[in-house]
Amino acid sequence: MSRARHALVFLITSLNGGGAQKVLSGLIERLRRTWDIRVVLTDANPEKEVYAEGLERLSVPIARIRNHRHFGLPLKILSIRRVILKNRPDVVSSWMTGPNALCGMALLGTKIPYVLSERVDTRVALKNFAWHPRLFSFLFRKSFSGKNAKAVVACAKGLADILRGEFPTNAEIVSIQNGIDTEALAAQSAEPLPEEARRLFDGKTIVAVGRLDAQKDYPTLFRALAGGGPETAKARLLILGEGALEPGLRETARELGVGDRVFFCGFRKNPHSWVSRADVYALCSTHEGFPNALAEAMFTNGHCVSTDCPTGPDEIIENEKSGLLVPVGDERALSEALERMLSDGELRNRCAENAKNWALDHSLDQTAREWDKVLRQAAGIDD
Repeated sequence: MSRARHALVFLITSLNGGGAQKVLSGLIERLRRTWDIRVVLTDANPEKEVYAEGLERLSVPIARIRNHRHFGLPLKILSIRRVILKNRPDVVSSWMTGPNALCGMALLGTKIPYVLSERVDTRVALKNFAWHPRLFSFLFRKSFSGKNAKAVVACAKGLADILRGEFPTNAEIVSIQNGIDTEALAAQSAEPLPEEARRLFDGKTIVAVGRLDAQKDYPTLFRALAGGGPETAKARLLILGEGALEPGLRETARELGVGDRVFFCGFRKNPHSWVSRADVYALCSTHEGFPNALAEAMFTNGHCVSTDCPTGPDEIIENEKSGLLVPVGDERALSEALERMLSDGELRNRCAENAKNWALDHSLDQTAREWDKVLRQAAGIDD
């Protein structure tokens, strides 16, 4: 006997090319088999939407909340409330710190249960809000402790521990790691590179994927490249991502003498054809939630070097067995790790085998099953 379909609304900032957006899109594709799903975007930017087309092909309705010039926050909350109430969901799931701060206020006075999902170190996210961080921190804590909050899903065990220690709530806090769609990754990795990119792979290459912002700490990666051993000194660094810091990062690379070996390749809808052909995948972040690009690189590349930042990398990489972990901001340790991963054949073979096995054990289907259980419990659904 098939399950009855219940109504579910997801609340997220946008469907741009971020990690949380990618994970949610893959999750919706699986959950829509048993849920009637709507998506509400709190800060939509249609010109940069990457995943909207795929959801629309699946007939998943998308509501885009307009930014109001005057009385922006109250009207945004009211607009979110109206859209949610119109769809009469059995449960709402809000993703990312900003939407999580708004969710509780939008559902105030209703009986609609909600599940919050944090995707990055919440302490840092709240401090970095460009608009009234104290207000958003207050709203987040109210939403987090709201009586309709039934569960909080953290994308890493370390993040769940932070939330339990820093943010009081009666909701159950659980960890559900991002799943890996290995079948899709294999197909995307096999796609040919753009013609203009092929020349970049005629020598040793290190690839990094991520926004050009302070969190990713590319200057430390540049310094590691500049001070590297024989193999690192010959390697090119290919960065797949875009952001406002690009001009400054280009200047930093030139000042460090590696401007001719650092290539800013922009946002790529399919980064996996690049990552799979690189000699090393590098992550240099100061903080993460559960770095999806690193998790995917465990399958598509297998030769991963990452900072041991909070949170996520130490749940993905077992140091010396499936990759290398180095302290945050330690350019010398990073440089040595890159050199080892480029030159040590035994290390490369060991890491590649264990990294792929890790990825195969973390399927997106399993992630969907865990999410389905949490959502049904929150909604009080027994079927």
